[in-house]
Amino acid sequence: MKCMILGIAGLAALALAVPMRALADEDLGRHEYESKCVVCHGAAGKGDGYLASYLTIKPPSLTQLKKNNGGRFPFERVIQVVDGRQQVRTHGTREMPVWGSAYGGEVPKAAGKPGQKQPDENLVRARIDALVNFVSQLQE
Repeated sequence: MKCMILGIAGLAALALAVPMRALADEDLGRHEYESKCVVCHGAAGKGDGYLASYLTIKPPSLTQLKKNNGGRFPFERVIQVVDGRQQVRTHGTREMPVWGSAYGGEVPKAAGKPGQKQPDENLVRARIDALVNFVSQLQE
């Protein structure tokens, strides 16, 4: 009986923690979007950010990614665009803006060999994943 009560309590704690984790990820994704994407893609992701009119190539609407991919949001492709593995003509050369490398410079360094500093890849990936999850929620 005691094991069953502990098991139920554990499941209840997990059930409460999952929505809180999702909320934290959503907040992180929103923050990443607002700090990195909104200037070109706009608050609603429609490509109408305040810098969009100054660009030679208009930023695309991020709200149509699912529609333009047969009804499935292309998570892996969007991750590759954000981290720089997939080149996007609008983003210009690899130097601007490849957010994967920018994130690497913004996050605390992981412990490594003396004198060798590496970005915490798990934190970089978590931030990019949160951003892409946020963009997936902008779909029309």
